Amino acid sequence: MRASALYKNKIFFGTDDAFSRSVEIVVTPAIFAGLGWLFDRWLGTSPWMAASFGAVAFLVKVAAEWYRYAGRMAGIEEEMASSRPTNSRGLDHPEEVDDHLPTGVTLEERAVE
Repeated sequence: MRASALYKNKIFFGTDDAFSRSVEIVVTPAIFAGLGWLFDRWLGTSPWMAASFGAVAFLVKVAAEWYRYAGRMAGIEEEMASSRPTNSRGLDHPEEVDDHLPTGVTLEERAVE
């Protein structure tokens, strides 16, 4: 029996996005380092431009991913908080709880004789 397409999509949900982002984190600094290397050759400097361009590009990509992750998690937390079920008796707030004891029940300890 074959699994439905919906089931397959649930298993692999987000893997293509994660792979593409990880490739971006590696390839983008490599491209900027290559551009820095070209500037180094043109200006006759040592590999300072290549290293600095690559490092800055890497830090910018990591910071962008961090902010994207933080925003996504904040949205998920907000969605979870808004869809949280309420108490079936409506006793969501502590001041609304009826804490009266049944008739004849006290909290006083009786001395054992």
